[in-house]
Amino acid sequence: MRLLHTSDWHVGKRIRGHSRADEHRAVLAEIVSVAAEESVDLIVVAGDLYETAAPTPESELIVHQALLGLAEIAPVMAIAGNHDNPRRLAAVEPLMSLGRITMVAEPRPPADGGAPTITTGSGTPVRVAMLPFVSQRSIVRADELMANAGFENAQSYADRLQRVIAALCAGFDADHVNLVVAHAFVHGGSLGGGERPAHLVDEYALSAVDFPATASYVALGHLHRPQQMLGATAIHYCGSPLQLDFGEQEQAKQVNVVDVEPGLPAKVQPVRLRSGRRLRTVTGTVAELAAIAEEGPAGADDGPGRAFDGDADGDADGHALGSEGTRSTDEERPFGDDWLRVRVTEPGRAGLAEEVRSLLGPGVVDVRVEQQHVARPRSRREGRSPRQLFVEYLSEVGVGDARLEARFAELYEDAGRPADDPVDGTTGAR
Repeated sequence: MRLLHTSDWHVGKRIRGHSRADEHRAVLAEIVSVAAEESVDLIVVAGDLYETAAPTPESELIVHQALLGLAEIAPVMAIAGNHDNPRRLAAVEPLMSLGRITMVAEPRPPADGGAPTITTGSGTPVRVAMLPFVSQRSIVRADELMANAGFENAQSYADRLQRVIAALCAGFDADHVNLVVAHAFVHGGSLGGGERPAHLVDEYALSAVDFPATASYVALGHLHRPQQMLGATAIHYCGSPLQLDFGEQEQAKQVNVVDVEPGLPAKVQPVRLRSGRRLRTVTGTVAELAAIAEEGPAGADDGPGRAFDGDADGDADGHALGSEGTRSTDEERPFGDDWLRVRVTEPGRAGLAEEVRSLLGPGVVDVRVEQQHVARPRSRREGRSPRQLFVEYLSEVGVGDARLEARFAELYEDAGRPADDPVDGTTGAR
């Protein structure tokens, strides 16, 4: 049989206040296309369908349409992640089941839907152990959380989760394809950059050895970087389908297509996703940024980002991918539809962010001044005017803007106070 493994959609995720709904529609439609083109027999969604526990109606519509689109291709098995609201997902379970979608929002015993068995269209029997995200307070009793040291609670969490996995996998046998779908942090996993840090610590970790060798494939969600974990079987994070934050800007995104037969090792094929907007970091002075705008993306210094060479997320000519999964052809925008984080290496000034956006386009969502400041002893205030003190403050914080100095003087005079009236360092009186 052949299955498709996807996770960590995070529908509703914004970037510095900007909606990414169109990108989510595009990439989820692409995943549906991949499922159809690969003729998969089963689709697993390993948690974090939403960004927040209270998704908007728009986000719910996007997720429901994607799940129903996938279910037209093959049965869908989905679990809740740490960003999802289990009760909200449980509320739609009966409706989802009408559309060949099995939704498990909270851990269940195997006999109560925690490890269902299905027969795929190819006739292969498949047993699926489904483990949604388990919070520490759900598995470690409140009195233990209060009384024990942190490491003791972490060990208690790992021990109990290991027993849950063992119970869910107890019915695995050699005549079935045996799958585990889990949303969890496995020790040794590399973070993607956009995850919620509170759930990526030892208190929420388990070991790869907790997954039995009888499992044909373990489909993990939670970490946004695609990776294989070392264990007794094939254990994979497929990662998020979009670059969700700038910590993920160097990552190519994918889903996993997995061929597996009872008793044989799984064959995992990553399928690159091409929809969505690239995230990039650009660094330089305003003059250097202007030169980059003239030269186009090839002249940009990406720092840790990927080269703009058409490698993973562009075409052979290095064009960016637009919000609808198409390539940008707008020559007036040097970075196409990219989301940009800009680091300016010169003193700040009023209107700097607007100036950067005028150079690089509306995709600029974050502008920060990065300038090395030399610590200086604070000078005495006695005998110095407020204007002199303000100019010194601007110098200390790396802002060099004569307009701000002039505006300060105007405002000070408008308040009816002479701009050159010295400060009494003892009382502050004038």
